Amino acid sequence: MSDFSTLGLSEAMLRSLEHSNFTEATPIQRETIPALLAGRDMIGVAQTGSGKTAAFVIPLLEKLAMYENRAEAHMPRALILAPTRELALQTTDRIKELSTGMKASCCTIYGGAPYRTQTHILRRGVDILISTPGRLLDHMKRGNIFLDQVEYFVLDEADRMLDLGFIDDVRKINSKITNKHQAIMFSATLSDAIGQLKSTLLNDPAQVDVSTSTTVADNLDHWVMHVPGHQKKELLQYLIETEEPSKSIVFVRTRRDADEIASYMESLGLKAEAIHGDKPQKLRQRTINGFRNGVFDYLVATDVAARGIDVKDISHVFNFDVPVEAESYVHRIGRTARGGASGRAFTLCGKNEFRLIRAIEAIVGETLEVIEDHPYRMTTAKKASFAPRKRPAVAGRKSTGPAKKKTKGKRAEFFADRPPSERRQKAGAAAGKPGSTKPNKNKGKPKFAREEGRADARPFRTDGPRQRSSEGESRPNRDARPNRDDRPSRVDRPSRDDRPKREDRPQRADARPNRDSRPNRDDRPNRDDRPSRDDARRGAAGKPTGKFSGKPGAKNRNPGQSSKPGRPGRPDKPGNTKSAGRPVKGKRLGSGPKRGGKVGGNQPLKRR
Repeated sequence: MSDFSTLGLSEAMLRSLEHSNFTEATPIQRETIPALLAGRDMIGVAQTGSGKTAAFVIPLLEKLAMYENRAEAHMPRALILAPTRELALQTTDRIKELSTGMKASCCTIYGGAPYRTQTHILRRGVDILISTPGRLLDHMKRGNIFLDQVEYFVLDEADRMLDLGFIDDVRKINSKITNKHQAIMFSATLSDAIGQLKSTLLNDPAQVDVSTSTTVADNLDHWVMHVPGHQKKELLQYLIETEEPSKSIVFVRTRRDADEIASYMESLGLKAEAIHGDKPQKLRQRTINGFRNGVFDYLVATDVAARGIDVKDISHVFNFDVPVEAESYVHRIGRTARGGASGRAFTLCGKNEFRLIRAIEAIVGETLEVIEDHPYRMTTAKKASFAPRKRPAVAGRKSTGPAKKKTKGKRAEFFADRPPSERRQKAGAAAGKPGSTKPNKNKGKPKFAREEGRADARPFRTDGPRQRSSEGESRPNRDARPNRDDRPSRVDRPSRDDRPKREDRPQRADARPNRDSRPNRDDRPNRDDRPSRDDARRGAAGKPTGKFSGKPGAKNRNPGQSSKPGRPGRPDKPGNTKSAGRPVKGKRLGSGPKRGGKVGGNQPLKRR
């Protein structure tokens, strides 16, 4: 029997563990399971892949086995919050695996899935609810979930929850749990923000920290490789050919890079697939299942899926881009070397990513080993140019490095022995400076005043500025223009009354006739004397002409006369008010009323 028997578990739970091939407990499981069975609040810190999920799922199932009746509708007994959909589904799979032969129902709700299916499951009542914070709050607003009977509250991957900005949602959800409950927090790293959240959610918790000083598993080897940014794809291909991984993950920074790298690997004949946040949840889950079942060997993912991928036998992890958040590096390489197996991780570092490596080394607690022996390495000269440049020595400031060689003297020393020019002497004399050759005669005068009789004084223009027209001739200046007083007075100007009248004005040859020359309305023929419409249809011989001639195919406006030969008119056609007979009202003649119309009334027939 495994060492789980010493942790105080029931026989049913031990049989379920044996059926799931759990033969030996991890350090985090040995420390947390007895304390959780005793009912204490807890915060656990352990490395990624150390078995944190089973550490809180096993005592949870052990407690729920004591209930004989099913949970009430919309009121779960245990609540587990996960930061991402993938992590929520991973927790659900582990619960289903460990609850073999036990009566414990669970439900997973997350964004991107239809509300109707989730609401139907919640209406039947579930013991364990695994959810993301956003979708849980949506169901609570709809009245589908009530947290009055929650006795077991778990916050998984608390550090990632804070990084994604769910701190306010977590506190709001915790305030809705009014029942006395047991609260548990698990995280891969322990920061100051985690400590503040611990004081809010937990009550006198037991802290279990089994993480090492390096926060990286001992059976995981990881290196850094310096490479120019435009040669990262070639280096990735070189690593795949030399390492020959059985199953590996390639982490990138953006969604666009994920699709691009997956297409590049497929062009090399490799079975690869991309997963990121832009893809629907069904497609993302199908991709993870295909990767787990061996449909393809390479998975290109972003940081969204870094903590939600729980796949066994991952031998290699390739960081195509250095993660911006140093904590994400630990969770990226933590996808390999899980469950006691060994793993290898390679990080491709470009020119502008050296500072990110320094931040990762501060989190990991060790200096990352650099591999220089590869065909796409950077030269020493290029790497030396990345170091911060030292400021040159300047007078009055301490030097941070060797001063540059002086090629020229200072500006003051350069002009010290230079004799002053004649222009500078004149300027000095005008300003009255000592050493000038001429006295300042304009002292006390306005700035632009001119001294009369001065030889070098510039005379003012009395005729104003001259302007050239487009033809090249100069326009007269303002003084040469006629004065305003020389213009004729308003009395001498021609008045509007002096203009000739309309009748006396000469008319053009093509002008319209005047209104007075048009025929008067009274001179028009009377209505009775005008030709009628019937006379207009008949010619001089009294026969129909033109389009009213009754020829085959011609239009006939007479309702009693057919437009086709050999067919009499239909004066009793329904809706024809101009027919010779009386219009027919009521139901249509045919199979029934017209679609969309009313029964009865004047409705024309449609020929079919």
